[in-house]
Amino acid sequence: MTRKAIWPVLASATWLLASGMAQADNTANVKHPLWFKEPSAYLQEKANLDDLSDIVVGEGPFGEEGVLYSDITVSDEQLEKIRAGNFTVAIALGWLGDDWAQQQLAGMREEFERLGIKIIAETNANWRDAQQISDLATVSVLQPDLVVSFPLNAQTTASAYKELADAGTKIVFMDQVAEGLEPGKGYVSMVSSDNHALGMNIADMLSDAIGGSGKVAAMYYAPDFYVTNVRYEGFIARMRAKHPEVELVASIGHNGPDRGQEVAQGLFARYPDLDGLYGSWSIPAMGAVTAASVAGIAPTDLRIVNENFDHIVAANMAQNGYIAGISAQNPYLNGITEARLGALALIGEEVPPFVVIPPIKVTRDNLTESYKRIYRQDAPAEITNALSN
Repeated sequence: MTRKAIWPVLASATWLLASGMAQADNTANVKHPLWFKEPSAYLQEKANLDDLSDIVVGEGPFGEEGVLYSDITVSDEQLEKIRAGNFTVAIALGWLGDDWAQQQLAGMREEFERLGIKIIAETNANWRDAQQISDLATVSVLQPDLVVSFPLNAQTTASAYKELADAGTKIVFMDQVAEGLEPGKGYVSMVSSDNHALGMNIADMLSDAIGGSGKVAAMYYAPDFYVTNVRYEGFIARMRAKHPEVELVASIGHNGPDRGQEVAQGLFARYPDLDGLYGSWSIPAMGAVTAASVAGIAPTDLRIVNENFDHIVAANMAQNGYIAGISAQNPYLNGITEARLGALALIGEEVPPFVVIPPIKVTRDNLTESYKRIYRQDAPAEITNALSN
């Protein structure tokens, strides 16, 4: 092992020693995924803070300091230049099957219309790498000035993005960067939730949901996927820093959103006395809800916390179901920010390489308020009626 590879482990171990936790790592008995990186001293220091709401916790894929989305604005003079450019954009999405993708697309459509940039293509790879590569090849024929895209697989899609960049197309990435591309050269910027903070919120809400002590498990996305990787790393860092009485007894991966029920069934069979579960994002988490129900586990005996706000998990929470907390993104703001960054780059403005949107802690107590904040409309009767019961 190289010194570079050893350093994160040593940094984390040093922090544990300094905090008196060297003999009480509550995550030590699980096998972490192959892509897992021990939290750096910087990240572990952030994890030890009481209040994460007004700071940027995470760093970008190249160690860049995150810039808040609210700092990305377009002046009247810049807007005039953008509209005069008659620019075009293609939006190449990895999927469109959940509220996160739909809300992000809505933000981009609205902001590109305001900026006077014409959308000439929208693609949906439906979680298939090969389809996304084909989509990007189709997009390249159209020669857009800008592409906004979510790389499903940073490795397999890299050459397709490189071809676009080499042809002079500006690229703004959503949540993950294609391998081999560098900010300011191969792409303009990456926009994401502050995913380290999102994972830390998961740890906080899971601990709160089970009363501050007990046994929990984590169900993570198994492929090497930047945003879900760092959420898990943030979760582990916060568990160690703030929740020593909560023991992580199992950590298990799923390979796709529709595998949540299957994976959770095996988990509950092996660990029938779990108090709580980090259920990945909304769709796998609802798979775990189904698995728990089939296994005869009552919602009061198993609390599930997940990433990403969606109607399905919000409704379960409102109904006093298994979902006890949601560490939510605000994807509409992601979409607006991606459009602004791309537009500014098209007129030669320098933009930061990593821009973040802070996550939102959602519980049953602030569910309707959070719903309106994320969707910009009142919660439906299904949710408000359930909350009143």
